[in-house]
Formats: sequence, structure tokens, C-alpha cells
Amino acid sequence: MQVWTWDGWGWGTFDIAFPFGTQVINRHSHCVVSICELAQPQGQPLDFPFIGAATMRVHNVAPGDDGVLHVRFEIDWNSALQWRATFFID
Repeated sequence: MQVWTWDGWGWGTFDIAFPFGTQVINRHSHCVVSICELAQPQGQPLDFPFIGAATMRVHNVAPGDDGVLHVRFEIDWNSALQWRATFFID
């Protein structure tokens, strides 16, 4: 099993194609994805995972033979938030 993380910004419902490569992802891959918000404690970088007021969801996960993992996320907030997705891939 491999564990990967990916940080991004977003809100609403959106799809992202994560290009892991054919050595990592194919249609037979088992992929679990989680999402959380990131905060910036005073004097620290913007990389502290936490559960904030926004609701964040992973709706769909689809690995492809091209090495790309397609994921549909939803962030229930009215402006862009920093998030981190964690991937467990087998």
C-alpha cells in the first residue's frame, strides 16, 4: 500500500484528475481518499489538518489505466478553502 497527499484550494462540487502515473494507478487499483481542511497556526505554514466549520466530502473515486485517479469532491462553503486529500492506494 502507498500513501500520498495532495493539497489544493476549492469550494462547491468539483472534479480533479490526479496524475499518479501507470506505475501507481490502473483500473484494478484499490483507492481510498479522505479530505480535510488546512489551517495556518500563527507563525506556522499553511499545513495543519483540522476539522473546521465547512463540510468536506469525497463523492466518487475512479482509477484509470492511464495512471490518473479521478475524484469528485464537495466543499460546502461560500469561498475557496485550503484542503488536503490523502490517498491510500493498493
